[in-house]
Amino acid sequence: MARIAMYAGHGGSDPGAVGNGFREKDLNLAVSNQASNILRQWGYTVINNRTTDVDRSITRDANLANENRVDALVEIHLNSNNGPPATGTEAFISIRDQGRARAIASAILQRINRLGYVNRGVKTMVNSAGQDSLGILRLSNVPAVLVELAFINNPQDMARFNVADMAMAVASGIRDVIPVSGSGGGTGGGSGGFPPFPGTLIRVGDRNESVRQVQRCLNSVSARQPSIGRLAEDGVFGPLTLASVTTFQRLFGLSPDGIVGPLTWAALTRECTTPGIMSPYPGALIRIGERSESVRQIQRCLNAVSARQPSIGRLAEDGVFGPLTLGAITTFQRLFGLSPDGIVGQLTWAALTRECGSA
Repeated sequence: MARIAMYAGHGGSDPGAVGNGFREKDLNLAVSNQASNILRQWGYTVINNRTTDVDRSITRDANLANENRVDALVEIHLNSNNGPPATGTEAFISIRDQGRARAIASAILQRINRLGYVNRGVKTMVNSAGQDSLGILRLSNVPAVLVELAFINNPQDMARFNVADMAMAVASGIRDVIPVSGSGGGTGGGSGGFPPFPGTLIRVGDRNESVRQVQRCLNSVSARQPSIGRLAEDGVFGPLTLASVTTFQRLFGLSPDGIVGPLTWAALTRECTTPGIMSPYPGALIRIGERSESVRQIQRCLNAVSARQPSIGRLAEDGVFGPLTLGAITTFQRLFGLSPDGIVGQLTWAALTRECGSA
């Protein structure tokens, strides 16, 4: 079972950055606690540096992650700057990273970007001695990511800030790279028979078993996403495989470059090995206008149900709750004896879970 260290920056006598009526330590804690709960519901083992407003020790926190040999450490922060407010989300990783922390950081930033925040990228920061400036990255010997969710001094960033959405984005980004069963993204075993990332990019011209695995998975996903198309599982990365990979990437919110790297491999792993579709109910109503992982799960479930209930129609699994998703939900609710209000609350979520299984 995968182990995650989910840490909240600052705390106690250290408020962190302050702006727009918020204290960084409070938001860090709220997002960390909710993301931890989501990960635990999905089956991860999660350790925290703090779950209340207390002082923290960076050295103690790093040692805790090291001693528990966690698969990843993710620490939550909010940003601030002098002068005109900057905007967006960014993440820092160690200069010693071998690739996994970068993959996790990239996945988290992509998830937060879908909430409307500018993606400022994955970065490193060194001190005059050539070491990581950020203590948690310098002292940890596990894949570690420090996420700056938004700029607390930017009114626009904070106007759209939602703790539940941020927590889901962070948790989903972790799950994109590290499967619940442990060690995804390039080290250790795979999940449910899908092998770990082979360590090198897979692209046009390759001929190997990894290409065959990609083709087999794409064929499986094409059963619910016909636009991906069917492929010969011949292990040859040709033009048809390129087109299918690019379509898969577009459908699942990845950069459509046609190259299978750690993030695309992790998405393929998730789509081809997850026994069910629906996570536990997120605790808030889901309605038109939302953009989140919960919406994507709803769309994926509705597509699965539409195979036996064609009146529901097919949806792009883009995580955007638009008019087509509203129509499909309303049809689902009518078919299954629910109030057809187009809002996904606890009863509709339970019905979707019953029809599609839990992840």
